[in-house]
Amino acid sequence: MIHKDYNSGMDIVISGIIPHSSIASELAKQAGKAAPNLFQRLQAGKDAVHLLDPNETGCTPFEYWQLKTRQFTPLGQQNYATGLGPLYANRPHTQDQPVWLLELAHIALGAASATLLTADDLAISEAESLALFESAQVVFAESPFKLLQFDTHHWQVQLPEGLMLPSLSPNVIASGLLNDWWPQDAATRPLRHLLNALQIEWHQHPVNLDRQKKGLPVINGAWVFGGASHTQLKPAHHSNPAKIIRDLETAHRKQDWGQWLATLATLERDVLPALLAEKNSNLILTGFDRLVVIEPNVIPVWLNKMLNRNQKWKNLWSQ
Repeated sequence: MIHKDYNSGMDIVISGIIPHSSIASELAKQAGKAAPNLFQRLQAGKDAVHLLDPNETGCTPFEYWQLKTRQFTPLGQQNYATGLGPLYANRPHTQDQPVWLLELAHIALGAASATLLTADDLAISEAESLALFESAQVVFAESPFKLLQFDTHHWQVQLPEGLMLPSLSPNVIASGLLNDWWPQDAATRPLRHLLNALQIEWHQHPVNLDRQKKGLPVINGAWVFGGASHTQLKPAHHSNPAKIIRDLETAHRKQDWGQWLATLATLERDVLPALLAEKNSNLILTGFDRLVVIEPNVIPVWLNKMLNRNQKWKNLWSQ
């Protein structure tokens, strides 16, 4: 569990900065060259590594951090991903009803597997989302689910009474194989039927025909997640807001490490110098299954060299 018991300086959160463990060692040297000032800061700091198994949390470490800053606590059989419903719904926090969201997605079918692209990967316009929302109302009218609210990336839905679903973040699913996460039990059959019906409805939809002409991935699927209520989140505090950098997320999610290195180098050049100049700031780094907190300036540079800790930061990726 992560508590903010480190120093009270500003938090700098870099989502997607820690690569998957399978590639971390290979990327370490290249990453050090792409962002030498950042990694020098990591070497001098006091670190705490939190391993966060997405099989247990149901969400990414960055989403986990967001929920912890809002003091979210799962109830009963809930996992942390249930809190993403009220977190992303942007509705008043006084409501005590469970919040379920449907996120628009692209599902790519392979010979033996399927993968998912999230709404963030699809560059969906408000007009496209609204057109799909209107066509989805026909599908929902013939199902036990209810379509409640429109937003560009997420639609709020109401589940049939008594239906219990596991909650998994689309961002977690997009980091691996969809087949590994798709529920196959009898209880989730109504959801599978609904999502299949949406795929059929959208197969030749004008929105997707137009996207095909433009060479864009079609919006041919969706994912439902959430289940917690707004009362389980505390209001966001704005007195000392964190600086959040999400530029690496897309390449990290797609495991496009060439693009990831290029983006890291751009951040080192254009964004990080001003932030790292704040000596009292904390670095919060997230990856697929871990979150690392770096407190600043605990060990002087000269002592780092004496202790031969110049490569300490590499251990944060793979321990």
